[in-house]
Amino acid sequence: MKILIVGTAGRDFHVFNTMYRDDPEHQVVAFTSADMAAGQSGRYPACLTGPLYPQGLPILPEADLERIIAHHDVTHVVFAYSEIGCAGIAGLAARALAAGADFQLVNPRRSMLASTRPVIAVTSASSGAGKSPTVRYLAELLGSWGLRVAVIRHPLRTRDFAEDRRHVTAVVDGVVRDACAAPEREPYDAVPGTIMFSGLDFEAILRAAEAEADAILWDGAGSDLPFVEPSLHIVLTDPLRADEAELFPGEVGLRMADAVLVSKCDSATPEQAAIVERAVARVNPDAVLLTADSPVLVENGEAVSGRTVVVVEEEITLSLGALKPGAGTEAAHLVGAAGILSPLPQAAGTLADVYARHPEAQSVLPLTGYGPDDLAEVRATIEATPSEAVIDATRLDLATLLGLTRPVARASYTIRPHDPERLAGLVRAAVGL
Repeated sequence: MKILIVGTAGRDFHVFNTMYRDDPEHQVVAFTSADMAAGQSGRYPACLTGPLYPQGLPILPEADLERIIAHHDVTHVVFAYSEIGCAGIAGLAARALAAGADFQLVNPRRSMLASTRPVIAVTSASSGAGKSPTVRYLAELLGSWGLRVAVIRHPLRTRDFAEDRRHVTAVVDGVVRDACAAPEREPYDAVPGTIMFSGLDFEAILRAAEAEADAILWDGAGSDLPFVEPSLHIVLTDPLRADEAELFPGEVGLRMADAVLVSKCDSATPEQAAIVERAVARVNPDAVLLTADSPVLVENGEAVSGRTVVVVEEEITLSLGALKPGAGTEAAHLVGAAGILSPLPQAAGTLADVYARHPEAQSVLPLTGYGPDDLAEVRATIEATPSEAVIDATRLDLATLLGLTRPVARASYTIRPHDPERLAGLVRAAVGL
């Protein structure tokens, strides 16, 4: 049986690592990536593919799906996306079936790793629902009970393993790192005393986290499902996107959830919240239904009050209609900034292309990645924009990373549960307190 794995953002590699890497009965011939143009290629390195694949595995363009199936005599196309519209799955399935291969959706539990520690997984039905603020809230809650906490982050790949790179390097969480090294371990800046682990081989990552923590938090990405078997699975839903097309595997998460948290109730209308609540009751009536507000937290806001500002946001924020304006723009209004200056006329390098993709977001400076070139373009644009201050609404500390001399305020969404005691009760039960 010859397998082709189609996917993106890490689930494809995780499915391979857990289900096929050590299985001689199935031969994986390649991965595909939708981010690659036709004719390009990359390689998942041999240091991660194991002894059955001593040369590593090719990563090929999804655009060449039919050609790949024919060339490699592929019998099964295995779907392993982190988030995609349901119509997109149907399109991939149609292409695979027409090319003569079976199209397979993998039971997510088959690739979940078992942990010796209690695991609380935070995922969502769609991007931008508030996973990271919820993880911060839960990390603080667990820490207040005297527990050592580790956060395991879903991989966030910004590009593929290119053939012209040394095979031992990879882009993990936006940073070029040694793909064969031990799992990345770094302080979780949002909650002092909490450690965050990331990387690509989640068996190794999980064991490293277990050695240092009493409880583990899974921080998901997109609408993807946990890579680790959860003791408590909390799925966030966004009432501001209640009418949008369904995303996969968001509904799978809703059906598997132990608890569903409806966020952004302070921004949504009662009718929008009701749509989400009815959907949850329909697909998972046994789930505990919780609600919460999602206010913006501003740090050092007094430093930018009354000044003109340039607002820096993650590019993914610009891609999510419900997040326009984002936390940075809302923070500018909250602290009374004198005005938001457009960085568009000063856009450096590839940022001009980003504005072409997001013409509605000309008042925001997008951070497209975390590599040196990405940061250099943002720094050059900030320096060329004649603002008096900066509002940083990214996950990074731009003031320190870029050596900014202007006053900087940091902005982020938080989560404020309407029934914190009920949520705390679920968490206590999950960790055995």
